[in-house]
Amino acid sequence: MALLRTISHNAHFVQLSSWWMLIKITMKYKIFCLCLCAFYLEAGSQTTTHAWGSVFMNGPYKKSWGLHLDAQVRSAEQSRSVKSWLIRAGLQRKLNTRHSLALGYAYVWTQTIAAGFRSHQPEHRIWQQWLYQHPLLGSTLQHRFRLEERFIGNGQITEGSGIAAPALYSTRLRYFNRLLLPVGTSKPFEQGPFVALQNEVFLNVTGKSKLNGYIYDQNRLYIAGGYRVNRRLDVEMGYMRRHLRLRSTNSHQHIWQIVTYLRPD
Repeated sequence: MALLRTISHNAHFVQLSSWWMLIKITMKYKIFCLCLCAFYLEAGSQTTTHAWGSVFMNGPYKKSWGLHLDAQVRSAEQSRSVKSWLIRAGLQRKLNTRHSLALGYAYVWTQTIAAGFRSHQPEHRIWQQWLYQHPLLGSTLQHRFRLEERFIGNGQITEGSGIAAPALYSTRLRYFNRLLLPVGTSKPFEQGPFVALQNEVFLNVTGKSKLNGYIYDQNRLYIAGGYRVNRRLDVEMGYMRRHLRLRSTNSHQHIWQIVTYLRPD
């Protein structure tokens, strides 16, 4: 009987240990489960194709202080014209190897083209962010929490007649995660091919009634292949599935993107 009680106790312990390990694995990889699920979100009534080009620079760092700069250009539907461009700059502070903070400014120019009508709208953003990273699958998983104060200006009609978008103010929270997986290379990863997986969700905090009327704004799921030329330069090309919640419908965008990452000393 004592032997049976011991076996039963050990079996129960193994079962509990297995469940605890499953919970830990689920929590550890939950963000990627959510990313995969995002592929199967309802596309909505609008589906378009676009092209984006981006350049990101982080550094150089001096005494834990560094710069962030990025510039992006995005096409309209079917890449027929430029839809928007963005310039963003910020000051970063590394707290340690896993945590960093940043504060900055961004300017966004957006163009709207319809039948016989063309307008553009400026947007100024103040942003703050916390970046946390930790080891995963032999690489590093990044988590970025960014808060944006958005000052969206009056739309300006440049061609034809119509009603331009009004000025408004809102705040938005963005959660971004990215995992870069080297392909067939040893540590430290300083040169060679890689695969990048990332996802970013956007949530309206204030001013949503003047935007789409919802807390949920959009989600960007992205997969890319790239090459690390050296420790200062990465180049990648990938596909993004962007899901936008509009006021009365959904928009589903297929986006092909080319990105360059610079890390000056």
